[in-house]
Amino acid sequence: MKATTGEFAAIWGAYPNYDDIARLEYGRMMWRRPAMRARLLAHWSDPRHPYCERFIERRTLMESVLDSDEGDTTLQRRLIASGTSLRCVAREVPPVFGAFWPESRA
Repeated sequence: MKATTGEFAAIWGAYPNYDDIARLEYGRMMWRRPAMRARLLAHWSDPRHPYCERFIERRTLMESVLDSDEGDTTLQRRLIASGTSLRCVAREVPPVFGAFWPESRA
């Protein structure tokens, strides 16, 4: 379920970073495909990835958010209760880039 305009503003603030929002949204879509999930995990865990250490430190949180079927508002409530927010988590989704992106084995 998508957030209303007011809920969107409450989650993302007055100046939303649409790059972060898109990275979270596309990350969640790709995460639902087992083969793509394996590739993302291999890529983000690769020592050559500049955010590898940050991803490993926050892996449990990132996986719970990417794997969640909750709407943004419900997810925001859960994250606030645990001391973070959807906006903060969205900033932590690592980008996908570089020549070391794992090849598809399909």
